Amino acid sequence: MLSKRPVAVLLILAVLLAGLAPGVMAQEPIKLTVLTHWGEERLLVAQQAMIDEYVAAHPNVSIELQTVPFEELLTRIVTSRTAGTSPDIYHIYNLWLPEFTNGGLLAPMPEDLAAWVSENAAATSVVGVTYNDQLWGVPTEVNTYLLLYNKRLLAEAGYSEPPKTFEELVEIASAITKKDETGAVTQTGFAAITGWDSGVVHPFMALLYSNGGEYFNEDFTEVAFGNQAGLEVFQLYQDLLDSGGMDTSISGWDFPNGTVGMIIMANWWRATLRASENIDYETEVGVAPIPVGPSGTESSTLAYNWLWSVDANSPNQEAAWDFVEWMNTPRGEGEPSPMGNFLVNELGAIPSLLPDQAAFAEDLGDHFLAPFVASTAYARQEPVIGGSQEIKSLLQVEIESLFTGMTDPQSLIDYVVPEANAILEEFRAGAGG
Repeated sequence: MLSKRPVAVLLILAVLLAGLAPGVMAQEPIKLTVLTHWGEERLLVAQQAMIDEYVAAHPNVSIELQTVPFEELLTRIVTSRTAGTSPDIYHIYNLWLPEFTNGGLLAPMPEDLAAWVSENAAATSVVGVTYNDQLWGVPTEVNTYLLLYNKRLLAEAGYSEPPKTFEELVEIASAITKKDETGAVTQTGFAAITGWDSGVVHPFMALLYSNGGEYFNEDFTEVAFGNQAGLEVFQLYQDLLDSGGMDTSISGWDFPNGTVGMIIMANWWRATLRASENIDYETEVGVAPIPVGPSGTESSTLAYNWLWSVDANSPNQEAAWDFVEWMNTPRGEGEPSPMGNFLVNELGAIPSLLPDQAAFAEDLGDHFLAPFVASTAYARQEPVIGGSQEIKSLLQVEIESLFTGMTDPQSLIDYVVPEANAILEEFRAGAGG
């Protein structure tokens, strides 16, 4: 049994602790988990350095970094949610916003942070992280697609300038392709990256927009690529295959190996190209606008975003948003944010936040990135519509079937368009809209 004196002491301590509750709570240990698809060793090191810096200034916070390959990221997010093991912070692709927000997966942004993003991010990136008139995270890199070409291979084929039209693309590509004495293709004029939805569908959308086409109709109730403009893009692929300008035995991933003349690709590939020993980044890698199709009048392209978001089930949402905000806040006047530094120096990407773009103006002005930065002014943001991811996967499979001769342009349209429209209708019905 306790004596009266120890009991009194305990009561006094309880009162004091109650009075100190806010301060004590602020120092309670908090563990955050962060999930990204940046799993390469050098990227892990750079991400861990950011985490270590934040933790050093916030000793009550510990942060566990989890990474998975991009192709596993969506599955990991869904399965961890189902298992009740969701991370606190996600780095996500903006096309997933409709399903994630309608499913209650994401926490709303703090209003002050959302307002700051609206004022300090590029306009196309603000659109990219908005769904149902609400911002859902802090945009990281903005990516657009342009035509990459190997200057040396074009010159060897007799061309000093990249193609400006679909017709020129077919002509130059066929001139670049080479075969060995057995008939095997050893060098292809144009290549695509298959087995990856964005690698197949994003270049298609860039070509579609440059041919005056649309991906969706105005109210997003139907796909709009089943018309002449869409057919001409699918026919472009067929013409490339028929002319020998494209051969699926060589992948677009081989562009850094110097065996591909041209590919439509995003700016985030810069780090890979700079590291390649088989193509000289400075003298051989060229960047040009997307060729214009017969129904188009000017080059256009596609833009998409990634963003930091917080899980709605996180017990530490305030701390999670604080870490996200810290990563994206400039260190000082004219200085980049920690995330901006990571994006530019580790990924070679274009940061979405204007203070980072200003801080890295010289780096973003090199011969490779400058055209991509310029394209953000006219690029069209990938529509963030419910059902888009499913349609994208469907279209990927059918375009790959076209590449392998399993279908033809008109049959592709006849199959994909009604299937895609059914997906849109199903999503609207499920969302109650």
